[in-house]
Amino acid sequence: MREWILKGIHSPKIWVSCVLGSLLLTGCGQQVSYVSKHDQESKKYVTAGLDYQDIEYAAKTAVQSMLASKEMQGLQGKKVIAVSDVINDTEQHFDPQQLTQMVIQTLQEQVKDKYYVTRFVAGSGGATDQMIAKARKLRDNEEVNQETTQEKGTIRAPDLSLSGKIIQRNARVSSTKQRIDYVFILSITSVHNGLEVWSHEFPITKLGSNKSVAW
Repeated sequence: MREWILKGIHSPKIWVSCVLGSLLLTGCGQQVSYVSKHDQESKKYVTAGLDYQDIEYAAKTAVQSMLASKEMQGLQGKKVIAVSDVINDTEQHFDPQQLTQMVIQTLQEQVKDKYYVTRFVAGSGGATDQMIAKARKLRDNEEVNQETTQEKGTIRAPDLSLSGKIIQRNARVSSTKQRIDYVFILSITSVHNGLEVWSHEFPITKLGSNKSVAW
């Protein structure tokens, strides 16, 4: 038994496994914290990258800013929003649609029966429903009861466009620490005249070890 254990220790496969395990434990042990005192007190956990609570914070903060905007408050009647391009300029592999979906969802919860989203047109930050266009092609199909097809001119064009960008900047603050800044930039633009109705940026700053990896 003793000889088997000694041979196992010198086995290349076991040795590599031990080294990798040690590195993983070292990486997991790197402490990361928020710079903002509010974030430190309100968020239960923190990672070097963007996590769900960061996206949720950005979305809710954006909607709060929208509702406080005089320009947004001055919009009359029901409005259709098209989700345009949202650029992910970070090292994170997340879908910007997660952010825009949460923004729209929160906005609709806060203001009932005013804001609607079109799925007929969208940019990189949203999604289109291809069935809308496909269903209209059935008008030329003799096998389809034409009384059940959609009439022309029924699709509502968007009144507003939601676009944005997420930026990441890393900077060393000491020989052992690095600062990671994430900046969410969102804007609402009038499709009618091209003028910006609302825009704001929301920073999230984290402090961690230089060995922390933000993915």
